[in-house]
Amino acid sequence: MEINEKDTGLGAKEQDSASLSEECTASGKGGPRAGAGRKPIGVTRKISLTLPQPYWDEIDRCCSKGDYSISEVLREIIEDYLQQADLLQ
Repeated sequence: MEINEKDTGLGAKEQDSASLSEECTASGKGGPRAGAGRKPIGVTRKISLTLPQPYWDEIDRCCSKGDYSISEVLREIIEDYLQQADLLQ
């Protein structure tokens, strides 16, 4: 079956992707699968955080000593604080 840009409203790049997706699905390999991918651990919010340089230095030190991301370190700090303050169940 031939699909053209006028039929789908897709550009050439999107058509290539769509036809590849159809081929993968038709062959039973590839394509989206139920339950695939990384499981979410919560709601993501993008923030900008201003801290004094010594705080960032300590966060960077924590990241490098355990091969953690900044997000992981900050998440742990926040979770610890909320648990100690009995604000987290």
